[in-house]
Amino acid sequence: MYGYNQILTAMKEKFTALSGYSPDDASDIGIRMKVLAGEVYSLCSAVEWLKMQTFAQSAQGEQLEMRAQERGLTRKQSVAASGSLTFQRSTTLWYNAVIPAGTVCSTAGENPVRYVTTQEGILQSGQLSVTVPAKAEQGGRSGNTEAGTVTRMVTPPPALETVTNPIPFRGGMDSESDSELRSRLMQSYASISNGTNAAFYRECAIKHDGVYSVGVVPRERGAGTVGVYLGGRGGAPSPEIVSQVQKELDELREVNVNVAVSSAQTVEVKISVYVAPADNVPFDEAKTACEQAIRRYFEDLSVGEPVILAALGVQIFSTGKIKNYAFDNAVITDKKIAPSQLAVCGTVQIGTYAGVN
Repeated sequence: MYGYNQILTAMKEKFTALSGYSPDDASDIGIRMKVLAGEVYSLCSAVEWLKMQTFAQSAQGEQLEMRAQERGLTRKQSVAASGSLTFQRSTTLWYNAVIPAGTVCSTAGENPVRYVTTQEGILQSGQLSVTVPAKAEQGGRSGNTEAGTVTRMVTPPPALETVTNPIPFRGGMDSESDSELRSRLMQSYASISNGTNAAFYRECAIKHDGVYSVGVVPRERGAGTVGVYLGGRGGAPSPEIVSQVQKELDELREVNVNVAVSSAQTVEVKISVYVAPADNVPFDEAKTACEQAIRRYFEDLSVGEPVILAALGVQIFSTGKIKNYAFDNAVITDKKIAPSQLAVCGTVQIGTYAGVN
């Protein structure tokens, strides 16, 4: 595309060739040329933008969403992470203490993440603790957190003293980005659904909020059966999402075909790695960056996708804070994952690398 200066220069050269003299920048004709060149440049920019929105490979924002709608796809919205909260006392009560639905707790630190109970809980008399289902107050990956990190009561229930999360909060997903929606759109062209193949079941399931990947196993329980396994980012989706997908596929499935939808079986993978920080990078900073890269790698894995150490190493190096590393092969090796399974990050141990730096 021509730039503003190129357009203005071309106009001046053409004027000079036709009139026999150069226009003065301060003259009436010189000013008019500058204004006109600006308008022509704006028009060229608009045409260039329109060309980009014409194709799925380059469309953005609302125009990309409209392209996706041509294939029956919509942008996924953010999903809140789900888990549970355990409320505790140091001594027993003689009466039942109620934890109302909507009780708010949070993580510690400068930027706490808030969680809210989704059901009413009751600490029975004579008991010291009760566990209640909960979810992140806001949708997004920021709600995914490890066990034991939710320790603050924002709206403390009467008679309860402490809170913690016994299991990690998982399943939080950000709203779908342009690149993710574009990838799904291009996949719909590459793998055409015909109402009976694996692409049909995968396409129906993956459009639901909270579903990041899908594994389809034809004839899983014999002829006329299909197994559909759902995965979220770094964990299994909630039972509510599984029920939604099951209901839709029951309505759309082929005649005399039994479709069973379930969460993918999570396979916890322990990681042990030794790292050498880059020059002038403190070890603690390199360790934090390494752990974040490892967890991000597992969050991006799909159902049935294997764990490949070389790819994980690329993520570690991409932090820019690590000069060298070595995996402890006694703990972690390449791992094959079945079509009904999803690899998730387990415990992460990071030590100091003593090899060549």
